[in-house]
Amino acid sequence: MRRLLSKCRLSKFICFTILSLILTGVRIQAFETIDNKGPQETIEFHNKNLRDLYNQNELDRTAIKQQVLRSLIALFDFNRLSAQFLQNNWAKMSSFEKEQFVEALKTSFVHEIYSRNTKYSSEGLSSFTLKNQITKEKSAKLEYSFGGNKGKIKLTISMLKYQDASWKITNVKAGKKDLRQRYYSFCKKLLDDYSLAYLIAELKDSDYVVLEDFEGNSIGQLPKDWTWRDKDRNKHKPYKIKEENGNKYLAAEDTGESVILVKETRWNIKKYPYISFRWRAKELPEGGDERFGPTNDSGAAIYITYNKTLLRIPKSVKFVWSTTLPVGSATKRSGIGRPWNVVVESGPENLGEWRTYVLNAYEAYQKTFGGNPPDRPLGIGILSDANSSHSKAYSDYDDIRALRHADADSGIKNILKGE
Repeated sequence: MRRLLSKCRLSKFICFTILSLILTGVRIQAFETIDNKGPQETIEFHNKNLRDLYNQNELDRTAIKQQVLRSLIALFDFNRLSAQFLQNNWAKMSSFEKEQFVEALKTSFVHEIYSRNTKYSSEGLSSFTLKNQITKEKSAKLEYSFGGNKGKIKLTISMLKYQDASWKITNVKAGKKDLRQRYYSFCKKLLDDYSLAYLIAELKDSDYVVLEDFEGNSIGQLPKDWTWRDKDRNKHKPYKIKEENGNKYLAAEDTGESVILVKETRWNIKKYPYISFRWRAKELPEGGDERFGPTNDSGAAIYITYNKTLLRIPKSVKFVWSTTLPVGSATKRSGIGRPWNVVVESGPENLGEWRTYVLNAYEAYQKTFGGNPPDRPLGIGILSDANSSHSKAYSDYDDIRALRHADADSGIKNILKGE
Protein backbone atom coordinates (compact mmCIF):
# COMPACT_ATOMS: atom_id res chain seq x y z
CA MET A 1 0.00 0.00 0.00
CA ARG A 2 2.93 2.36 0.59
CA ARG A 3 3.69 1.98 -3.09
CA LEU A 4 0.07 2.80 -3.91
CA LEU A 5 0.25 6.01 -1.91
CA SER A 6 3.48 7.00 -3.62
CA LYS A 7 2.27 6.37 -7.15
CA CYS A 8 -1.02 8.17 -6.59
CA ARG A 9 0.75 10.98 -4.76
CA LEU A 10 -1.73 10.60 -1.94
CA SER A 11 -0.84 12.99 0.86
CA LYS A 12 -0.94 12.08 4.53
CA PHE A 13 -4.55 13.18 4.79
CA ILE A 14 -5.61 9.73 3.65
CA CYS A 15 -3.48 8.00 6.24
CA PHE A 16 -4.77 10.22 9.07
CA THR A 17 -8.32 9.98 7.79
CA ILE A 18 -8.31 6.22 7.59
CA LEU A 19 -6.59 5.98 10.96
CA SER A 20 -8.94 8.27 12.78
CA LEU A 21 -12.17 7.40 11.04
CA ILE A 22 -11.82 3.75 10.11
CA LEU A 23 -9.49 1.91 12.43
CA THR A 24 -11.15 0.41 15.45
CA GLY A 25 -9.29 -0.80 18.48
CA VAL A 26 -12.23 -2.64 19.92
CA ARG A 27 -11.16 -4.87 22.76
CA ILE A 28 -11.01 -8.50 21.74
CA GLN A 29 -12.63 -9.65 24.99
CA ALA A 30 -15.68 -7.37 24.60
CA PHE A 31 -16.50 -6.28 21.08
CA GLU A 32 -18.96 -3.42 21.26
CA THR A 33 -21.61 -2.95 18.62
CA ILE A 34 -22.85 0.26 17.06
CA ASP A 35 -26.34 -0.86 16.11
CA ASN A 36 -28.79 1.94 15.30
CA LYS A 37 -26.23 4.70 15.69
CA GLY A 38 -26.36 7.72 13.43
CA PRO A 39 -23.56 8.81 11.10
CA GLN A 40 -21.85 11.11 13.64
CA GLU A 41 -22.05 8.48 16.39
CA THR A 42 -20.62 5.87 14.04
CA ILE A 43 -17.59 8.00 13.18
CA GLU A 44 -16.91 9.08 16.74
CA PHE A 45 -17.34 5.56 18.05
CA HIS A 46 -14.50 4.36 15.83
CA ASN A 47 -12.38 7.39 16.60
CA LYS A 48 -12.65 6.66 20.33
CA ASN A 49 -11.78 3.02 19.87
CA LEU A 50 -8.71 4.01 17.89
CA ARG A 51 -7.42 5.85 20.92
CA ASP A 52 -8.19 2.83 23.09
CA LEU A 53 -6.20 0.61 20.77
CA TYR A 54 -3.04 2.65 21.25
CA ASN A 55 -3.13 1.82 24.95
CA GLN A 56 -3.50 -1.95 24.44
CA ASN A 57 0.17 -2.80 24.15
CA GLU A 58 -0.50 -6.48 24.81
CA LEU A 59 -2.20 -6.94 21.44
CA ASP A 60 0.00 -8.57 18.81
CA ARG A 61 0.14 -7.70 15.14
CA THR A 62 -2.28 -10.41 14.04
CA ALA A 63 -4.88 -9.45 16.63
CA ILE A 64 -4.69 -5.79 15.66
CA LYS A 65 -5.10 -6.57 11.97
CA GLN A 66 -8.10 -8.78 12.70
CA GLN A 67 -9.79 -5.93 14.52
CA VAL A 68 -8.88 -3.47 11.77
CA LEU A 69 -10.43 -5.73 9.14
CA ARG A 70 -13.54 -6.20 11.24
CA SER A 71 -13.98 -2.47 11.45
CA LEU A 72 -13.33 -1.92 7.75
CA ILE A 73 -16.02 -4.42 6.81
CA ALA A 74 -18.43 -2.65 9.17
CA LEU A 75 -17.72 0.80 7.74
CA PHE A 76 -17.26 0.24 4.02
CA ASP A 77 -19.22 -1.36 1.22
CA PHE A 78 -16.18 -2.70 -0.60
CA ASN A 79 -18.17 -3.91 -3.58
CA ARG A 80 -19.57 -0.42 -4.08
CA LEU A 81 -16.14 1.18 -3.71
CA SER A 82 -14.58 -1.34 -6.09
CA ALA A 83 -17.18 -0.59 -8.74
CA GLN A 84 -16.45 3.12 -8.35
CA PHE A 85 -12.69 2.65 -8.51
CA LEU A 86 -12.81 0.39 -11.60
CA GLN A 87 -15.94 1.78 -13.30
CA ASN A 88 -16.35 0.16 -16.75
CA ASN A 89 -13.78 -2.53 -15.96
CA TRP A 90 -15.88 -3.73 -13.02
CA ALA A 91 -18.80 -4.70 -15.25
CA LYS A 92 -16.50 -6.83 -17.44
CA MET A 93 -15.04 -8.83 -14.56
CA SER A 94 -16.20 -12.27 -13.47
CA SER A 95 -17.53 -12.80 -9.95
CA PHE A 96 -14.26 -14.55 -9.07
CA GLU A 97 -12.19 -11.59 -10.29
CA LYS A 98 -14.41 -9.17 -8.37
CA GLU A 99 -13.93 -11.18 -5.22
CA GLN A 100 -10.15 -11.17 -5.70
CA PHE A 101 -10.10 -7.41 -6.20
CA VAL A 102 -12.27 -6.73 -3.15
CA GLU A 103 -10.00 -8.84 -0.96
CA ALA A 104 -6.96 -6.99 -2.30
CA LEU A 105 -8.59 -3.65 -1.53
CA LYS A 106 -9.31 -4.74 2.04
CA THR A 107 -5.72 -5.91 2.44
CA SER A 108 -4.36 -2.61 1.14
CA PHE A 109 -6.39 -0.65 3.68
CA VAL A 110 -5.36 -2.92 6.55
CA HIS A 111 -1.67 -2.76 5.62
CA GLU A 112 -1.69 1.01 5.46
CA ILE A 113 -3.59 1.44 8.68
CA TYR A 114 -1.37 -0.98 10.59
CA SER A 115 1.86 0.57 9.32
CA ARG A 116 0.69 4.05 10.30
CA ASN A 117 -0.66 2.80 13.62
CA THR A 118 2.84 1.79 14.72
CA LYS A 119 4.14 5.33 14.17
CA TYR A 120 1.78 7.33 16.36
CA SER A 121 0.67 7.30 19.98
CA SER A 122 -2.66 8.36 21.43
CA GLU A 123 -1.04 11.53 22.76
CA GLY A 124 -0.02 12.47 19.24
CA LEU A 125 -3.41 12.02 17.59
CA SER A 126 -4.83 15.06 15.90
CA SER A 127 -7.79 17.06 17.13
CA PHE A 128 -11.10 16.00 15.67
CA THR A 129 -14.05 18.39 15.84
CA LEU A 130 -17.40 18.28 14.06
CA LYS A 131 -18.15 21.59 12.33
CA ASN A 132 -21.20 20.81 10.24
CA GLN A 133 -23.55 17.93 9.49
CA ILE A 134 -26.18 17.48 6.80
CA THR A 135 -28.19 14.32 7.39
CA LYS A 136 -31.02 13.11 5.19
CA GLU A 137 -33.04 9.92 5.34
CA LYS A 138 -30.45 7.78 3.54
CA SER A 139 -27.37 9.97 3.17
CA ALA A 140 -25.18 12.21 5.27
CA LYS A 141 -22.28 14.59 4.88
CA LEU A 142 -20.15 15.42 7.89
CA GLU A 143 -17.52 18.16 8.01
CA TYR A 144 -14.76 17.94 10.58
CA SER A 145 -11.82 20.07 11.52
CA PHE A 146 -8.95 17.65 11.66
CA GLY A 147 -5.36 18.50 12.53
CA GLY A 148 -2.45 18.55 14.88
CA ASN A 149 0.99 20.06 15.10
CA LYS A 150 1.19 20.65 11.35
CA GLY A 151 -2.05 22.58 11.06
CA LYS A 152 -5.67 21.77 10.43
CA ILE A 153 -7.57 20.61 7.39
CA LYS A 154 -11.24 20.30 6.56
CA LEU A 155 -12.44 16.72 6.31
CA THR A 156 -15.68 15.94 4.49
CA ILE A 157 -17.09 12.46 5.04
CA SER A 158 -19.87 11.15 2.81
CA MET A 159 -22.02 8.30 4.14
CA LEU A 160 -25.02 6.22 3.08
CA LYS A 161 -27.60 4.42 5.19
CA TYR A 162 -28.08 0.74 4.37
CA GLN A 163 -31.09 -1.54 4.79
CA ASP A 164 -29.78 -2.88 8.10
CA ALA A 165 -29.77 0.73 9.42
CA SER A 166 -25.98 0.91 9.44
CA TRP A 167 -24.12 3.91 8.03
CA LYS A 168 -21.15 3.33 5.74
CA ILE A 169 -18.51 5.70 4.42
CA THR A 170 -18.61 6.20 0.66
CA ASN A 171 -15.91 8.85 0.32
CA VAL A 172 -13.57 11.14 2.24
CA LYS A 173 -12.20 14.49 1.13
CA ALA A 174 -9.44 16.48 2.78
CA GLY A 175 -9.64 19.97 1.40
CA LYS A 176 -9.79 19.46 -2.37
CA LYS A 177 -8.20 16.01 -2.28
CA ASP A 178 -10.55 13.14 -2.92
CA LEU A 179 -9.87 9.59 -1.74
CA ARG A 180 -12.22 7.98 -4.25
CA GLN A 181 -10.74 9.89 -7.19
CA ARG A 182 -7.21 9.01 -6.17
CA TYR A 183 -7.95 5.29 -6.09
CA TYR A 184 -9.79 5.52 -9.38
CA SER A 185 -6.79 7.23 -11.01
CA PHE A 186 -4.37 4.64 -9.67
CA CYS A 187 -6.46 1.66 -10.79
CA LYS A 188 -7.06 3.17 -14.23
CA LYS A 189 -3.36 3.82 -14.77
CA LEU A 190 -2.35 0.27 -13.89
CA LEU A 191 -5.12 -1.35 -15.91
CA ASP A 192 -4.19 0.79 -18.91
CA ASP A 193 -0.64 -0.59 -18.78
CA TYR A 194 -0.93 -3.96 -17.05
CA SER A 195 -3.38 -6.72 -16.20
CA LEU A 196 -5.83 -7.08 -13.33
CA ALA A 197 -3.55 -9.63 -11.64
CA TYR A 198 -0.79 -7.04 -11.45
CA LEU A 199 -3.14 -4.39 -10.03
CA ILE A 200 -4.25 -6.86 -7.35
CA ALA A 201 -0.63 -7.63 -6.42
CA GLU A 202 0.17 -3.92 -6.16
CA LEU A 203 -2.86 -3.25 -3.95
CA LYS A 204 -1.82 -6.08 -1.64
CA ASP A 205 1.84 -5.04 -1.74
CA SER A 206 2.43 -8.70 -2.55
CA ASP A 207 5.74 -10.39 -3.30
CA TYR A 208 4.14 -12.17 -6.27
CA VAL A 209 1.66 -11.74 -9.09
CA VAL A 210 -0.75 -14.62 -9.71
CA LEU A 211 -0.53 -15.01 -13.48
CA GLU A 212 -2.79 -18.08 -13.32
CA ASP A 213 -3.96 -20.53 -10.67
CA PHE A 214 -7.09 -21.80 -12.50
CA GLU A 215 -9.27 -21.35 -9.40
CA GLY A 216 -11.82 -19.15 -11.14
CA ASN A 217 -12.65 -21.79 -13.75
CA SER A 218 -15.29 -24.47 -14.20
CA ILE A 219 -14.31 -28.12 -13.91
CA GLY A 220 -14.27 -29.95 -17.24
CA GLN A 221 -13.96 -26.75 -19.29
CA LEU A 222 -11.14 -24.91 -21.03
CA PRO A 223 -9.67 -22.17 -18.84
CA LYS A 224 -11.28 -18.79 -19.41
CA ASP A 225 -9.19 -15.89 -20.67
CA TRP A 226 -6.96 -18.32 -22.55
CA THR A 227 -7.00 -18.60 -26.33
CA TRP A 228 -5.08 -20.21 -29.18
CA ARG A 229 -3.57 -19.44 -32.56
CA ASP A 230 -5.90 -18.96 -35.52
CA LYS A 231 -4.54 -22.06 -37.24
CA ASP A 232 -5.63 -24.15 -34.23
CA ARG A 233 -9.16 -22.78 -34.16
CA ASN A 234 -10.77 -25.97 -35.49
CA LYS A 235 -8.52 -28.41 -33.67
CA HIS A 236 -9.52 -30.41 -30.63
CA LYS A 237 -8.15 -28.64 -27.55
CA PRO A 238 -6.55 -31.31 -25.32
CA TYR A 239 -6.92 -29.28 -22.10
CA LYS A 240 -9.52 -29.09 -19.34
CA ILE A 241 -9.86 -27.98 -15.74
CA LYS A 242 -9.74 -30.66 -13.07
CA GLU A 243 -9.88 -30.62 -9.29
CA GLU A 244 -7.90 -32.55 -6.70
CA ASN A 245 -8.24 -32.18 -2.92
CA GLY A 246 -10.15 -28.93 -3.41
CA ASN A 247 -7.51 -27.45 -5.73
CA LYS A 248 -8.15 -26.71 -9.39
CA TYR A 249 -5.51 -27.22 -12.07
CA LEU A 250 -5.20 -27.60 -15.83
CA ALA A 251 -4.85 -31.10 -17.27
CA ALA A 252 -3.35 -31.67 -20.73
CA GLU A 253 -3.71 -34.94 -22.63
CA ASP A 254 -2.21 -34.48 -26.06
CA THR A 255 -2.28 -37.30 -28.60
CA GLY A 256 -1.11 -35.29 -31.59
CA GLU A 257 -3.06 -32.02 -31.64
CA SER A 258 -0.18 -29.72 -30.57
CA VAL A 259 -2.32 -26.75 -29.53
CA ILE A 260 -0.66 -23.92 -27.62
CA LEU A 261 -2.89 -22.20 -25.09
CA VAL A 262 -1.98 -18.54 -24.59
CA LYS A 263 -3.06 -15.92 -22.07
CA GLU A 264 -2.48 -12.21 -22.38
CA THR A 265 -1.33 -11.04 -18.97
CA ARG A 266 0.98 -8.12 -18.38
CA TRP A 267 3.15 -7.39 -15.39
CA ASN A 268 6.33 -5.45 -14.66
CA ILE A 269 9.06 -8.04 -15.20
CA LYS A 270 11.73 -5.62 -14.02
CA LYS A 271 10.01 -5.46 -10.66
CA TYR A 272 8.92 -9.13 -10.63
CA PRO A 273 11.75 -10.79 -12.59
CA TYR A 274 11.22 -14.39 -11.47
CA ILE A 275 8.68 -16.94 -12.64
CA SER A 276 7.44 -19.89 -10.62
CA PHE A 277 5.12 -22.70 -11.63
CA ARG A 278 4.40 -26.31 -10.89
CA TRP A 279 3.51 -29.18 -13.13
CA ARG A 280 3.09 -32.94 -13.03
CA ALA A 281 4.08 -34.95 -16.10
CA LYS A 282 2.34 -38.31 -16.43
CA GLU A 283 3.51 -39.45 -19.85
CA LEU A 284 6.32 -38.08 -22.02
CA PRO A 285 6.44 -38.13 -25.83
CA GLU A 286 8.58 -40.96 -27.13
CA GLY A 287 12.09 -39.79 -28.10
CA GLY A 288 11.23 -36.11 -27.63
CA ASP A 289 14.22 -33.90 -28.52
CA GLU A 290 13.50 -30.19 -28.90
CA ARG A 291 16.52 -29.61 -31.16
CA PHE A 292 14.98 -31.23 -34.26
CA GLY A 293 11.69 -30.91 -36.11
CA PRO A 294 10.81 -34.65 -36.29
CA THR A 295 11.23 -35.00 -32.51
CA ASN A 296 10.21 -31.51 -31.37
CA ASP A 297 7.81 -32.60 -28.61
CA SER A 298 7.77 -31.72 -24.90
CA GLY A 299 5.89 -33.43 -22.11
CA ALA A 300 5.17 -30.05 -20.54
CA ALA A 301 6.05 -26.47 -21.41
CA ILE A 302 5.45 -22.98 -20.00
CA TYR A 303 6.02 -20.06 -22.38
CA ILE A 304 6.78 -16.44 -21.62
CA THR A 305 6.24 -14.17 -24.60
CA TYR A 306 8.27 -11.05 -23.92
CA ASN A 307 7.48 -8.94 -26.96
CA LYS A 308 7.06 -8.95 -30.72
CA THR A 309 9.26 -7.55 -33.44
CA LEU A 310 8.16 -4.83 -35.82
CA LEU A 311 6.94 -7.64 -38.09
CA ARG A 312 4.77 -8.99 -35.24
CA ILE A 313 7.02 -12.01 -34.71
CA PRO A 314 6.95 -13.16 -31.07
CA LYS A 315 10.07 -13.53 -28.95
CA SER A 316 9.44 -16.29 -26.41
CA VAL A 317 11.29 -18.50 -23.96
CA LYS A 318 9.78 -21.94 -23.38
CA PHE A 319 10.59 -23.79 -20.15
CA VAL A 320 10.18 -27.51 -20.90
CA TRP A 321 10.09 -30.99 -19.42
CA SER A 322 12.08 -32.82 -22.07
CA THR A 323 12.13 -36.53 -22.73
CA THR A 324 15.84 -36.68 -23.54
CA LEU A 325 17.70 -33.35 -23.29
CA PRO A 326 19.69 -32.67 -20.10
CA VAL A 327 18.47 -30.21 -17.47
CA GLY A 328 20.11 -26.83 -17.91
CA SER A 329 20.38 -26.99 -21.69
CA ALA A 330 18.88 -24.37 -23.98
CA THR A 331 18.23 -24.75 -27.68
CA LYS A 332 16.48 -22.94 -30.50
CA ARG A 333 15.61 -24.29 -33.93
CA SER A 334 16.13 -22.04 -36.91
CA GLY A 335 13.11 -20.37 -38.44
CA ILE A 336 10.92 -17.34 -37.92
CA GLY A 337 9.30 -17.02 -34.52
CA ARG A 338 10.84 -20.13 -32.96
CA PRO A 339 11.05 -19.99 -29.14
CA TRP A 340 14.10 -20.75 -27.07
CA ASN A 341 13.64 -24.05 -25.21
CA VAL A 342 15.11 -24.17 -21.69
CA VAL A 343 15.09 -27.64 -20.10
CA VAL A 344 14.12 -27.55 -16.42
CA GLU A 345 13.17 -31.24 -16.07
CA SER A 346 14.14 -34.30 -18.09
CA GLY A 347 13.28 -37.95 -18.37
CA PRO A 348 10.80 -40.21 -16.57
CA GLU A 349 12.31 -40.29 -13.07
CA ASN A 350 9.82 -37.85 -11.52
CA LEU A 351 6.73 -38.78 -13.52
CA GLY A 352 3.52 -38.56 -11.53
CA GLU A 353 4.92 -36.03 -9.02
CA TRP A 354 4.03 -32.37 -8.71
CA ARG A 355 7.29 -30.50 -9.36
CA THR A 356 7.78 -26.79 -8.53
CA TYR A 357 10.30 -24.53 -10.27
CA VAL A 358 11.53 -20.98 -9.74
CA LEU A 359 13.51 -19.33 -12.53
CA ASN A 360 14.85 -15.90 -13.38
CA ALA A 361 12.74 -14.98 -16.40
CA TYR A 362 14.51 -11.66 -16.86
CA GLU A 363 17.90 -13.36 -17.05
CA ALA A 364 16.53 -16.08 -19.34
CA TYR A 365 15.82 -13.42 -21.97
CA GLN A 366 19.30 -11.97 -21.56
CA LYS A 367 20.96 -15.36 -22.04
CA THR A 368 18.90 -16.29 -25.08
CA PHE A 369 17.84 -13.28 -27.14
CA GLY A 370 20.45 -10.96 -25.60
CA GLY A 371 19.99 -7.52 -24.07
CA ASN A 372 17.28 -6.66 -21.57
CA PRO A 373 13.66 -7.65 -22.07
CA PRO A 374 10.95 -5.00 -22.24
CA ASP A 375 9.53 -4.13 -18.83
CA ARG A 376 6.10 -5.52 -19.72
CA PRO A 377 5.80 -9.06 -21.19
CA LEU A 378 2.84 -9.84 -23.42
CA GLY A 379 1.74 -13.05 -21.74
CA ILE A 380 2.24 -16.71 -21.02
CA GLY A 381 1.53 -19.98 -22.80
CA ILE A 382 1.12 -23.69 -22.12
CA LEU A 383 1.87 -26.65 -24.40
CA SER A 384 2.01 -30.41 -24.02
CA ASP A 385 2.56 -31.92 -27.46
CA ALA A 386 3.34 -35.27 -29.07
CA ASN A 387 2.45 -34.63 -32.68
CA SER A 388 5.96 -35.00 -34.10
CA SER A 389 6.62 -38.33 -32.38
CA HIS A 390 3.04 -39.58 -32.91
CA SER A 391 2.81 -40.57 -29.27
CA LYS A 392 1.32 -39.06 -26.08
CA ALA A 393 2.10 -36.17 -23.74
CA TYR A 394 0.05 -36.01 -20.54
CA SER A 395 0.76 -33.30 -17.95
CA ASP A 396 -0.94 -31.11 -15.34
CA TYR A 397 -0.25 -27.40 -14.65
CA ASP A 398 -0.87 -25.01 -11.76
CA ASP A 399 0.18 -21.89 -9.85
CA ILE A 400 2.01 -19.78 -12.43
CA ARG A 401 3.37 -16.70 -10.68
CA ALA A 402 5.76 -13.80 -11.19
CA LEU A 403 7.93 -13.23 -8.11
CA ARG A 404 9.59 -10.12 -6.79
CA HIS A 405 12.35 -11.97 -4.93
CA ALA A 406 13.87 -15.44 -5.30
CA ASP A 407 17.17 -17.25 -5.04
CA ALA A 408 17.13 -18.54 -8.61
CA ASP A 409 18.85 -18.16 -11.95
CA SER A 410 17.66 -18.62 -15.53
CA GLY A 411 18.18 -22.38 -15.45
CA ILE A 412 20.45 -22.16 -18.50
CA LYS A 413 23.79 -23.95 -18.13
CA ASN A 414 24.76 -24.65 -21.73
CA ILE A 415 23.52 -23.93 -25.24
CA LEU A 416 22.79 -26.83 -27.61
CA LYS A 417 22.67 -26.20 -31.31
CA GLY A 418 19.34 -26.86 -32.98
CA GLU A 419 18.68 -27.68 -36.61
